[in-house]
Amino acid sequence: MSILRRSGDRWALAGLPALLRRLGLMAPAGKALSGVRSHSRPLELLPYGLLLFLSVAAIILVFIIGVGESRDRMISESTVQLRQKTALLEAYVSKILEANEMVLRNISSEIDPMPWSDIVASPKVASLLADQKQFLKHSGVIALVNREGSLVAYSEGFPAKSFSVTDRDYYRYLHDNPLSETFIGEPLIGRVHGKLSLTMSKALHRQDGLFDGLILITMPLEYFSNLFNGAASPSDVAQLLRNDGRVIVNVPFAQGGNQAPLWFASAVGANPTAGVVNSVSASDQTNRLVAYRKVEAFPFYVSYAIDEGKLLNGWWQSVFVYGAVLATALAAFMATAWMARRNSIALLHSNESLREVSERVLVSQDEERRSIARDLHDSTGQHLIGAAMELDSARSRISETDDDTSRALHRAAALIMQSNEELRTLSYLLHPPMLDESGLPNALELLVVGFEERSGLEIELRVAPEIGTKRPPAGVELAIFRIVQEALTNIYRHARASHATIRLVRQGSDAYPMLSLTVKDDGIGIERRNRNTIGVGLSGMEARLRPFNGLLDISTGKKGTTLSVRVRG
Repeated sequence: MSILRRSGDRWALAGLPALLRRLGLMAPAGKALSGVRSHSRPLELLPYGLLLFLSVAAIILVFIIGVGESRDRMISESTVQLRQKTALLEAYVSKILEANEMVLRNISSEIDPMPWSDIVASPKVASLLADQKQFLKHSGVIALVNREGSLVAYSEGFPAKSFSVTDRDYYRYLHDNPLSETFIGEPLIGRVHGKLSLTMSKALHRQDGLFDGLILITMPLEYFSNLFNGAASPSDVAQLLRNDGRVIVNVPFAQGGNQAPLWFASAVGANPTAGVVNSVSASDQTNRLVAYRKVEAFPFYVSYAIDEGKLLNGWWQSVFVYGAVLATALAAFMATAWMARRNSIALLHSNESLREVSERVLVSQDEERRSIARDLHDSTGQHLIGAAMELDSARSRISETDDDTSRALHRAAALIMQSNEELRTLSYLLHPPMLDESGLPNALELLVVGFEERSGLEIELRVAPEIGTKRPPAGVELAIFRIVQEALTNIYRHARASHATIRLVRQGSDAYPMLSLTVKDDGIGIERRNRNTIGVGLSGMEARLRPFNGLLDISTGKKGTTLSVRVRG
């Protein structure tokens, strides 16, 4: 099928109507199913498809927003749990270091009066150190070092193995800064047990404040690794870091790596106490959600990171399942809408055809009424007048003494004249010749006068003078006349009214004049009438206005009914 077809110098979408019919958007006869009149173009059906598309798009948008909100909620809940784990690890580390600090102060107070010679020779000092080690389950060795840097006592027995620690960072620092607080150096391999450990040390002072040695406690990194490993799952990362970001403990990766994480400098610079950041690991390129926290009063940070991809695995599975359900539902919805649209084509086309037939019936009915009225006036009426003249001629020839015959002829003449009057009324009701001859205002005036005489209803008619001088189109005049006629008939039959008002004015501009008709009564209102008796009349009014794109509105209440009509004219 060719979509484009050339006609002269123009190209047209020749296949578009057929395509729209296949999609169920156009009736078989080529009429658009858009809810507007059949002369509308097929492309005016696009709002139907657009509405369907917007409905589906709205559902998908709501789904996407819900998915995004569920992801944010999952991340938020995981962030809270991440902060809690980090706070718990920080509390453990802080308690360990605080316990060490307390032990260092206790030992310092116990040995403070003793000279180094007594400390070296005293097994009680070694027993004191051993007892304190039992108190500190995480410690490796507790030792005393004299001012020359020689180890003189430790918790591993008596007497102590003597060796020099002058090469250790903690000795050099405390020797040069004897008044400083507790010092924690770099991880070192211990000379007693041969384990990689952190050393926490405190300087001893002479009475003059000069350096007189130190107390130290070693903390094997193995203990911290086990502590962090117990808190972290295989895909998580837990770290103990120095203030400058150097890594002391890294679980589950290799211990002792000292390269600062990529996130550390910017995160701690923005918030030095605690926070949560996103970071891509340099070692395995994994995107992780990292929470960190400062170890209170000590030069360390604790961090805990979770794999964001594994965190969202469950979320992605839920999105896939719900997305599949939604896609299935939308497919079923679209298929149902498409089938319903196609199945409604015949009905919509039938209704459109019925409306057109109704309009043609009204037109042919008006033509038939006009023809009957003309025949009654020109033929039957003339015959009745001729019969009346013949009777008058017969009466003039009959003797005046024949009273019975004269009275009979008189009654016959009266009946003929009455029939002629009724025939003229019927002819006017079928089609008022005044409507064609002098226009709508005069035709309405005669209609109202005759209706008042026949019904006893008081009717007030107001017609704008310019309607008589500048007549609307003939079809509009006839439609207005028939609507007024039908409205008065409904008022007389159903409204139980005593008064009615008819108002006809022209509104709008000269380029687009609009006739406004209002028929109002003081009856009981439509709610209290039998709707079956008025439905045909109202549908007939709508059918008369439809060819002119007129509007019909009815408002009703306990104080009567108002019928309003607007039509171009």
